[in-house]
Amino acid sequence: MEDVFIRYRDKKIPFEVPRTWKLMTFAAFEDRAEERDVEALTKRVLKAPVRSAPLRDRISPSDTVAVLIEDQTRSSPKKSILKALLEELDEARIPMENISVIVALGTHRELTPGELEAVYGEDAVRSYSFFNHSCYAPDLVPVARLKTGTPVKINRRVHEATFKMGIGSIFPHPMNGFGGGGKILFPGVADFDSILEHHLKYSFRGGSELGKLGGNPFYEEVCAVAGAAGLDFIINSVLDHNDHLYELLCGDPVEAHLAGTHVCKRIISLKFQKQADLTVISTFPYTEGPQIMKPLAPASMITKEGGVVILVADCTVPLPDPYLEACERFRLKYARNLREGVLGLFGNNRRIIEEGSPELNMSLAQALLAQHKFKVILVSEDIPRDTAERLGFAFAEDLNQAFAMSAAFFPNPEVHIVPSGGVILPVL
Repeated sequence: MEDVFIRYRDKKIPFEVPRTWKLMTFAAFEDRAEERDVEALTKRVLKAPVRSAPLRDRISPSDTVAVLIEDQTRSSPKKSILKALLEELDEARIPMENISVIVALGTHRELTPGELEAVYGEDAVRSYSFFNHSCYAPDLVPVARLKTGTPVKINRRVHEATFKMGIGSIFPHPMNGFGGGGKILFPGVADFDSILEHHLKYSFRGGSELGKLGGNPFYEEVCAVAGAAGLDFIINSVLDHNDHLYELLCGDPVEAHLAGTHVCKRIISLKFQKQADLTVISTFPYTEGPQIMKPLAPASMITKEGGVVILVADCTVPLPDPYLEACERFRLKYARNLREGVLGLFGNNRRIIEEGSPELNMSLAQALLAQHKFKVILVSEDIPRDTAERLGFAFAEDLNQAFAMSAAFFPNPEVHIVPSGGVILPVL
């Protein structure tokens, strides 16, 4: 037996590997003890950006500055980065009234006043103008077109600013290859219709996949729209396997992001000899209902078709009932070929959840595509058995029960164990 662990509720939960398993990969990374002084690091990198002059040389007191910043669903040290950035802007003599901080929500829900203070800092929120972006706002401004011809409209405050910069984070993304870069603008501060069409057109097909940028049409269109809209500068955190800051880069929205993805690949890529019969994977660091499906992307890369995935899920925000209802309807209609059903709908610019956001539809598509390829056994203290079964997943109360269930399919399986499923980039 070999002692291994899985990440759950931000803890390492140890367990013993059954004697009948052939453990091929335990995908754990070495923890980094070093604590980063984020504010000092931010000020240092602002003086040495990637493919850009230092920030101080690019702005003047007459500028109006829009700071696009990611929301609470991302765990970068955005509060400290923003604090250092605002101090830098103050030292550059940018008047406070010339600075707007726009939470780049895309189609996510808006933050409450209390959440704004908790996420970005009480002093910052009370001293500067903060705005939740709304993808339904009536005054969004057209700035570009998708390749289909559909106009892309963005937040008016962002459009009217003379200097546009974004604070985001870099980690594996199942469609864009990696988070960060131009995503802070599109979909971050764009309109609902263009976000939806972009997601439906490119997701789960044609090179739009985890860890891939070259030949990825999803990513290419994000870059094109961000460039057309005039995104000037980014500050991006590279997050490690613990979802903690590893490195910080800033500068040109494309080149700085590309440099950050190289760092990301170096620290969270792991070679897998071949696909396994059984993969045990956690949803860490994702805890919101729709987000917990994202680790099914790396799981699908490293698990054989017809194999088993044990998904260990910490879920602090439940899946909405329309999500579950849509899943049940879809599974009844397309039971023989879930993948064909998903790609057929998306190819015709239609949603699985008819009134649902792009985020919910992408999440549900991941759940359906996973169960098309393999059997999913969900282990969670937060998600009840009934919910798991409505999703089409089997349910286990704990790991040992899940192991026993998997043995019915593979008594002597070849196995991969992935403790942190949301922050790994498999290489086969």
